[in-house]
Amino acid sequence: MATLRLPGHPLRRFTKEEAAILSRALDSVAKGDRGEQQIYMSPIASDHDFDARVEQSGVVLSSEGHGDVKLDWSEARALAEELRSFAFG
Repeated sequence: MATLRLPGHPLRRFTKEEAAILSRALDSVAKGDRGEQQIYMSPIASDHDFDARVEQSGVVLSSEGHGDVKLDWSEARALAEELRSFAFG
């Protein structure tokens, strides 16, 4: 399992397959390949959903009852790379 820790947010856990899917989604929105406005995943290995709003300067992760966490595009790409490394490493 891969664990995503964000300040002030609950832990999110991903299987290798989920990490690969989320990595591709983050790469896609970072490249502007699609006009997606949101990335949403309900990982089977986690008690918390992954919900990110796509903005011009990056993605904003939200979790009910917690403050938003903004990742600029370089941070979003770094997260995608970490997820990819876990999935295929």
